[in-house]
Amino acid sequence: MPDAAERTAQVSALALGAALLVAPWFGHFDDTDAQLYQVVARKMAERGGWLDPAYLDRLYPHFREHLPFGLWPFAAADLLGGQALARAVAASSSLATLALVAWIARRMLGAWPAIAATLVLALTETFFRYGGATRLDPPLVLLANLAAAPVLLGATGAASWAFAGVTAAAAVLVKGPFGILPLIAACGARAILDRSPKTLLAGALAAGLALVPAVAFVVLEPGWWDTYGRNQLFASAVGARTDGAPQPWFPLLTLLGRFWPGLPLLAAGVAVAARSRSREARMLCLFAALQIALLCLPARKVWNHLLIAYPALALVSGCAVLPLRGWLSRNARGTAAACVALALAAFVSAPALGRLVDGHPCVGAREFAGALDGLAPGDPILVVSSPTSWRMLASLSAERRLEPDPRDALAPAIPGAPRLALATDPLSLAPGWREIGRARGWVLLRNEAK
Repeated sequence: MPDAAERTAQVSALALGAALLVAPWFGHFDDTDAQLYQVVARKMAERGGWLDPAYLDRLYPHFREHLPFGLWPFAAADLLGGQALARAVAASSSLATLALVAWIARRMLGAWPAIAATLVLALTETFFRYGGATRLDPPLVLLANLAAAPVLLGATGAASWAFAGVTAAAAVLVKGPFGILPLIAACGARAILDRSPKTLLAGALAAGLALVPAVAFVVLEPGWWDTYGRNQLFASAVGARTDGAPQPWFPLLTLLGRFWPGLPLLAAGVAVAARSRSREARMLCLFAALQIALLCLPARKVWNHLLIAYPALALVSGCAVLPLRGWLSRNARGTAAACVALALAAFVSAPALGRLVDGHPCVGAREFAGALDGLAPGDPILVVSSPTSWRMLASLSAERRLEPDPRDALAPAIPGAPRLALATDPLSLAPGWREIGRARGWVLLRNEAK
């Protein structure tokens, strides 16, 4: 009976995760990165630019911010079933990550810590809010941590190392060097505990080989070295890019601000690992700590970079229930019933929760919706702002399939120019434009030139 209760609780924890991952779909999710990748994937599917992705006609017509391979699953899904299927691909990747965390934790710590780790990751708002969006993070987190799994579990055969290397290579193709980070951390943790330089060398070799396909593509494919290699990777590493945070401790601030409600359990898990004789618990603590340390190294840091370490943080959080395993086993039926109730509550409340976490719709979907309804997909629209409003560009292109044209100043209207313009307020009105709406710092203008 305890085994059945454990299985019920684990399945319920995964079901809860599935409900939370789709909850944001019921709201109006204005996430700039997700909408940008949505547009790039859609155009990739429409135009067949599998190795030459594009964003807007007048902004990044050759999109080189990331390698194209991570966008392939979204583009293929869009081709087969539209954006809904593309979001389902992202949510499936995140659900698979939850299952991976459960499997690793069960193998290393036992059933109840695995359930706790699954619940911690599933309930973390940053994980479920972005885990079902068309971002590169869901496939990256899954593949990169899948590569680390054999090392964490102690598999040392050639097949295990080959699996780790191939999976890490796929993760690198999704989002560059971040794809090898969990593998390096897992090898470092095991090498420290085993006092085995051999493990560290084998991990370094596997990680180095995992970089080869991406490096070969960037070097050999015309146009990618100068744009992606130098302007993206190298500039982020040395701090030449002005976006992002430069502080070395920024990943720690992100952890403190976003890893909720799991942060108390994470602290408890570290304390339990420090006091217990569990070698596995100490290894998971090292696995998480090394990842965070590595994330502090690049000069440019962004909050979503820490997502790759969320599975490790959840595994450490699962260590918090190690002293309670006996009690949980004795009360297995009640604990399983509580997990079932929690999962059912998540399914029932998913629509309300989605609207709660996503906030107010953008002006293009609310105040200016009527005027924008008069434009057809592919129509141009001016977006006048300084600095560039990436959020407005992304929402107009993703939600309405328009072609926003970013400008830093409004020129006089001329015949044949876009029919509408959105400009930040305050605005010096240019000749030929007439104001037809104003909302939340934006002014909607119509071209009156004949």
